[in-house]
Amino acid sequence: MSEISTLANEYFDYRQSTDHQRLLWRGDLDHIEQWEDVSPDGLTARIRRLRHAADRAETVTPADAAEQALADTIAFTGRSEANQLVWRTEREFPNPAIGLVSTVLTFLPKYSLVTADHGAGYHEKLRRLPSFLDTAGRVLRDAAGGGRLPLARHLTSTIAAIDAHLIKPDAANPLLAQAPPTGLSATAQQDWAEVTEGLVRSAVHPALARYRDAMTAVADQAPDDARPGLCHLDGGADLYRDLVWSHTSLPLTGERVHEIGLEQIARLEDEYREMAGPIFGTSDITEIYSRLRDDPDLAYESGAQLVRDATRALERANAVAPDWFETLPVSPCIAAEIEQGALAFYSRPIPAVGKPGSFFFNTSDPSAWKTFQLEAVTFHESIPGHHLQLALGVESETLHGVHTELPVTVYSEGWGLYTERLADEMGLYSSDLDRLGMLAADSMRACRLVTDTGMHALGWSRDQAVDYVLAHSPLSRGIAEGEIDRYIGIPGQALSYMIGRLEIDRIRAAAEQRPGFEIKAFHDSVLRHGSVPLGTLKSLILD
Repeated sequence: MSEISTLANEYFDYRQSTDHQRLLWRGDLDHIEQWEDVSPDGLTARIRRLRHAADRAETVTPADAAEQALADTIAFTGRSEANQLVWRTEREFPNPAIGLVSTVLTFLPKYSLVTADHGAGYHEKLRRLPSFLDTAGRVLRDAAGGGRLPLARHLTSTIAAIDAHLIKPDAANPLLAQAPPTGLSATAQQDWAEVTEGLVRSAVHPALARYRDAMTAVADQAPDDARPGLCHLDGGADLYRDLVWSHTSLPLTGERVHEIGLEQIARLEDEYREMAGPIFGTSDITEIYSRLRDDPDLAYESGAQLVRDATRALERANAVAPDWFETLPVSPCIAAEIEQGALAFYSRPIPAVGKPGSFFFNTSDPSAWKTFQLEAVTFHESIPGHHLQLALGVESETLHGVHTELPVTVYSEGWGLYTERLADEMGLYSSDLDRLGMLAADSMRACRLVTDTGMHALGWSRDQAVDYVLAHSPLSRGIAEGEIDRYIGIPGQALSYMIGRLEIDRIRAAAEQRPGFEIKAFHDSVLRHGSVPLGTLKSLILD
């Protein structure tokens, strides 16, 4: 076994044994019973181990391009993950948009359990959850002394979410919705469900209440909306510089990313005038945004309508995908609604237990969804977007787990955004109005470049960031505020979408200048290596 293969195996095994938030999000049954060690000593040890693996990867001598790509990806993901762990427990976990409570309520009841061992592991996970939450609460209390608390509004929102959950009737309690292991008998399934209910009531709910109490204890010391960014914290500017690299894999400053965002917004507004002008009879960009944002006829009325339209769009995409891709996934993909979590997200398949790929729409307020948005989101999350990309990795018999399981966000989200425009080339949008959804999605991603850097590098307030999104996109105030709260909680992550898309566009433009360019072969080249940093992707395709 080569030196890089040995390192890759060790590194991947370590990541699987420690990245329990990632495994929870994906419904992975590996180490199902465990939670992350978020104590200061635990996080220090993880950061040190990740950086050591990155150092080792940079010293190996690869035998070929594939080994070089593997070494590059270990080095990048090791340093990227280490950077993202800094202050995550105190800054991201209490965030109402993407934090710990939302993650637990959304993903803990969604495992595809099959065997009795799966069921036993799930029960053990419930038993260990209180210790995890209590440690997170202690870290939050300690953060008050260091000035690293999240915004006061985020603490109060998450406190309210826990309180609302704890009084829900059983039928509406997501933590009681986990299906028993399918391999058990009917009687054993009933017994398993009763144990689950008992653990939720006796262990999980009291632990959530204690986590709420920890947030309540520090809420009056938390900053207000005027200072949401990392640049206001000692060491925060340096951390944000590292996070920009972690989420883009490119040597960009926050200021340069801000400029790129402003450039993209200007280009998009010209597109809106050209595409929406004939539909609405105006070239005034403010009027176009207002019509898209406020017209009640463009709002959905139910989650069932969302799933219906998404399923139809996915069927069209499946029909024409063979004309654009040499290799397609075997695993199916389905649309589903959910009442908590992000506005939309994808969950990859697990073929071993029969779990399909799924893309979820948050339908707690169906009217927040506009009809013109639906198709672009569907193509991003399913075919030709994340499902095609990630399911191929899951199904690959040759790619290392480093390439298929460990996220390189700028690669995966850059691909997702690239495919929203690709879907237009494929003729997938139903109408010019639906094509405006493609522009609206681009607006959100371009606004992310401006507002994320505005808050974390340039010192913008939360209100400044929200107002910018409302002035330069058709997003509603509710969605704009949710987006800004997300960027506050996970600095830099929102940059990955547009930066990744633009880099893939540049790689494709260079490839198109070469003799014999063929789009199916190009897409195969982008996808067949799995997740890699963008510099590595460029080398694999062009060199």
